[in-house]
Amino acid sequence: MEIKEETFKTTLPIQIRFSDIDAIGHINNNIYFSYFDLGKTSYFDVVKATAVSWTAGLIVLAHIDINFLSPIYYKEKIAVDSKIIRLGDKSGVFLQQVRNIKSNEIKCRCESTFVTYNAHTQSTMSIPDIWRQAISKYEGIEL
Repeated sequence: MEIKEETFKTTLPIQIRFSDIDAIGHINNNIYFSYFDLGKTSYFDVVKATAVSWTAGLIVLAHIDINFLSPIYYKEKIAVDSKIIRLGDKSGVFLQQVRNIKSNEIKCRCESTFVTYNAHTQSTMSIPDIWRQAISKYEGIEL
């Protein structure tokens, strides 16, 4: 699989835990999802402006598409890179990857679709304009 080189403004080093390792010495595939969740949290921590209320709505994961390219082994220095590549009216798409910090080898890449959700009405909601503006400004593109 050919991987297009991408620029990511948000990178989070990941500490591999002993419980992340499976019986054959590499990171269990299920663990990657928790790494991507940490990346999303870090992304929103960096993007949010002081005026943005990220609790005015929630982000719910609707779909995830992941390509495992190379195993990650215990003691590897890795990071998760995250960015939002698309925003619709009620949804958006994250592009994320886990890579080896020293070699820059991409270990896996994923696109995940999220939906903005109103917990009070238990329904989807439009992405607030202030969120859209903050994300577009951070990414340097109109989303």
